[in-house]
Amino acid sequence: MSNSNTHKLLANPWVYHSLFWVGYYIFAALISLSIHQIYEPRFYWQLLTLVPPDMLLVYANFYLLTRLGLIRKQWGLYIIALLTCLILLSALNIFLHRLYARAGSPIFAYSSDFNGPNFATRILNGIYLLGLATAFKFLKDWIIQRQQLQEIEKQQVATELAFLKSQMNPHFFFNTLNNLYSLTLQKSDLAPEVVLKLSSLMSYMLYDSGAALVPLDKEVSILENYISLEKLRFGNRLTVDFEKIGLADSLAQIPPLILLTLVENSFKHGMSRVTGNDAIRFSLQVNKTDLLFYTDNPINCNQTTQEKNGIGLRNVIRRLDLLYGPKYHLHTAETTNRFQANLKIPLS
Repeated sequence: MSNSNTHKLLANPWVYHSLFWVGYYIFAALISLSIHQIYEPRFYWQLLTLVPPDMLLVYANFYLLTRLGLIRKQWGLYIIALLTCLILLSALNIFLHRLYARAGSPIFAYSSDFNGPNFATRILNGIYLLGLATAFKFLKDWIIQRQQLQEIEKQQVATELAFLKSQMNPHFFFNTLNNLYSLTLQKSDLAPEVVLKLSSLMSYMLYDSGAALVPLDKEVSILENYISLEKLRFGNRLTVDFEKIGLADSLAQIPPLILLTLVENSFKHGMSRVTGNDAIRFSLQVNKTDLLFYTDNPINCNQTTQEKNGIGLRNVIRRLDLLYGPKYHLHTAETTNRFQANLKIPLS
């Protein structure tokens, strides 16, 4: 049974109360059958009538007597009231035993006298029943609370993932629109292509990024669109090499925007403050079990560590932690003027 179905089952008081009392009766009947070797059908009908007094004891304790201790803090009065209920219900139980014994059931004859041992046995049975019912209630509450916490954690993770995926650098869109504006003024033939690629990228981020997994080839297509738009922005002073190995026959799926954020980070922190010509290199390798993605971009030696890493890289790490736990590997390295990132994620 799934966690949600278990939660719904236990959240319905009629269901779990019925389960408890049915189980309680079946247990008593099995004890009578297996240990005491009682095969008379009439006995089990009579045994069934002994359940309501037990139910009265349990519910009187849960909904009336415990208020004395838990709310009013009058524990002495609670103990006196509980003992009184145990004695009265023990008397009722013995009365029923006597009634059935007089009706011709020898099975109840041994416990049909109003004497000290019978009262002591009934009281101990009542205490045992109260302990069993309390343990069952605590178990039920613990299961419900645990499942509620799991649902809250899932919602928090989903909310955080959605937030992290939304942190795409807005400067990219701003610069791309500026480039598009310049192309339209020049009546350039590149303008329609830029509009098409920008539209594809925005559609991917708005609609496809909400999925848990997307086809790898779709993410790669978006990477290529993004790279071509950035190349347009930086012009001849930027060379980009994007190597792809094992992609042709791959049906792999990956979380959306993981690779795109790494690519974005390479441009944002690799070329934004670098003057002159330079190059960025990407490498994507896919096998049956893993995906390996490598980035190599220039950095400005005057940038701080926080600027070099950027919020994009921190978001990638956080998303990978949430999605893969310890199953992924991300290694970054920095030289005087270059920054490399090596990502390995499982495809299973």
